[in-house]
Amino acid sequence: MTSKLRYTLLATAITAVTAITSISQAQAVTQISIGSCPVGCTAYTWSAGIADIINKNVADVQVTAEETKGYVANVKLLNKGDLEASMATTLSSFGAYKATGVYAGGEPGQILSWLSIAPVAMHVITLDGGPINTLADLKGKRVGMGQPGGVSMLDADALMGQLGLSSGDDYKDFRVRLGNMANMLGDGNLDAAIWNGSFPLPPVIKLSATQKVKLLPISDEFYNDLSAEYPPYFRINIPAGTYTGIDTDTPSYGLGNALVISAKVSDELVYQMTKAIMTNLDHLKSVHPAFGRVNKNTVLNGFGAPLHPGALRYYREAGVPGIEEFVIRTSAN
Repeated sequence: MTSKLRYTLLATAITAVTAITSISQAQAVTQISIGSCPVGCTAYTWSAGIADIINKNVADVQVTAEETKGYVANVKLLNKGDLEASMATTLSSFGAYKATGVYAGGEPGQILSWLSIAPVAMHVITLDGGPINTLADLKGKRVGMGQPGGVSMLDADALMGQLGLSSGDDYKDFRVRLGNMANMLGDGNLDAAIWNGSFPLPPVIKLSATQKVKLLPISDEFYNDLSAEYPPYFRINIPAGTYTGIDTDTPSYGLGNALVISAKVSDELVYQMTKAIMTNLDHLKSVHPAFGRVNKNTVLNGFGAPLHPGALRYYREAGVPGIEEFVIRTSAN
């Protein structure tokens, strides 16, 4: 064999080894996609901030915030394996964990709790001086329920179902966006609107500038019956002064805007990602102020499904209050 041929073969071998090494290194990077909502919405901002923090603090992972159609779509994409994590309400994640309701047909136990970020509160909105003063008064009325495909509509359906009211028979339902519902209330085309969202709600602020708005209080009896059926709901007040003319706290209930994650993601990776998020909340607060309210006392808010084992490991180490009670309670669901 000539020297020239030996050098050629050696160079070829080195190139092949380098290529194989590069492929191996590339394959070692785990890809994580977080489903959010359309670009520009709050959940996309949250997801992008979380992705950036993890990418800067956890080795061998590449996290991407994915634009989606919203929370209901996110959970369905998780079920299909098209996402590894997503933003969701704690009620929709509970339904996905149980594979019930709109998530029937999925595999139970595959979508687990990860991190609760911010609460949403149930608003039952009407105009002061009108015919509706209690939840029971919704019978026979024109009620805005939220748009199809939105998680708030599922909450509205749960509320009306708990009242024993059926659309068409007991009330006239209008399934449109919150902005449309607020306009219809102002124009006299709706008697009430139901929306579960982060307060204050901008369309309700706009409505309260021209009309005297009223929020219906949720009684302990109604809440207790509802939460027995839907464990993720928790008690919350809509504070006085949130909307013009409402000068007392309104008792209500809510859910968490939360991160959920596939059970297929490794325990070690979820542990490291959870640690990265929780130890960088000061930076995340600069991305969105909601992270300024995230702490050890809030990360479990609203969850009914069990935690991913990796997140559970970190929360135990961090001394999250009530963690063992949470484990016992959710393991029974």
